[in-house]
Amino acid sequence: MDLASCAPGVAVRVVDVDLDDPVRRRFRTLGLAPGAVVQVTHRGAFGGRVVGVGADRLAIDAGTCRRVAVELVVPVSPLRVGGVS
Repeated sequence: MDLASCAPGVAVRVVDVDLDDPVRRRFRTLGLAPGAVVQVTHRGAFGGRVVGVGADRLAIDAGTCRRVAVELVVPVSPLRVGGVS
């Protein structure tokens, strides 16, 4: 699955960034590296995405989004203590 196929509101984990080395290094400095969990916040008019990385927001064009492989992050439900929720 790639970042371009993600709907707004979805949390995903970056699996791979298939870009040239200079761009990949720049993404890494911005926090968009394999293992990072990001929140898709908006869908752009031409297929791009705005993603939240920590407190920052990054706008990424559609072509670049297609080269960022991601996996869905499954939310963890809170633990029940003593049978009380």
